[in-house]
Amino acid sequence: MRKREEKNAMRALYDVSSVPNGFDYWYYKLLNYCLGIYKYDGLPESLPGREILMNLILTGHAVIFEDKGEIVTTRTTIYDFDKYYRPTKATFGNVKMFSKKLIFGENAEVIYLTRIQGNVFTQQAVDSGLSTFIKRYARMLADMESTISIYLVNVRLTSYPVASNDQVRQSVDAFYNAIEMGKRSVITDNIILEAFRNVDIANEKSRKDGLNDLLIGRDKILSMFFRDIGVKFEQEQKKAQLTEDEVQADEQLLLLNVKDMLEVQQEGVERVNKFFGLNMSVSINPIYDRATYQTREVKQDGNTEADNQA
Repeated sequence: MRKREEKNAMRALYDVSSVPNGFDYWYYKLLNYCLGIYKYDGLPESLPGREILMNLILTGHAVIFEDKGEIVTTRTTIYDFDKYYRPTKATFGNVKMFSKKLIFGENAEVIYLTRIQGNVFTQQAVDSGLSTFIKRYARMLADMESTISIYLVNVRLTSYPVASNDQVRQSVDAFYNAIEMGKRSVITDNIILEAFRNVDIANEKSRKDGLNDLLIGRDKILSMFFRDIGVKFEQEQKKAQLTEDEVQADEQLLLLNVKDMLEVQQEGVERVNKFFGLNMSVSINPIYDRATYQTREVKQDGNTEADNQA
């Protein structure tokens, strides 16, 4: 009975070393961060800001139109082009809405997230939003945490097990499964011992600081993600590592994408307001506002100091 309960408990454990599991985890976590960057105000009750942002982030555009007397948005595909290769029409397949052809400036308007606007000289852009951007970082973080998880198990070992037949392999698997779960286990069969050998995989010197390096690497990937969406990822760094010019250059990178995307959205909001007679507005969420920020530096003596900058 106890063994059955232990097996069920093991099946229920979340596999951190699984890259697909890690990708799903990080994709939705990073998507959630991105959904919080901008804030829409003055929206009609039928038009949630979340839906606008979800469309902008995942498709690069949000088409606003009227359906059954309500101003709404849904996932759409934009197509057709004017003389400057700007999309002029959209279509959608939402079964809960009245299907109709959407033409920008006639019965709909569009808000974009970036200046790519879905195409480059009629060639449809793979992603003019942030979906691919999020996927890339989610995959890197999933790979990194899989490596960390496997490292944490393998650090208990000093060699790879090699078995000469399936019977030995099964017995050794049981032994290492126990080790993985943090349990003690013993091999007592002499036949197994005679048909089993270890291949050395690392010495103590090569393992030194390995886990710490992996954790720093994961934080570095996260800091790159936040930098690219315009959020400062607060890290302690040695003062000697960054000059003042480098810090200022990093701040400019932080401000570039998030403000540029805000300007593109504001242009779209103006079109929507004019067409539907609304008073919508979009701004950067105060949580992500870079007007003020705080940096932490580590002096040579190891102490930290906080510098408030405007």
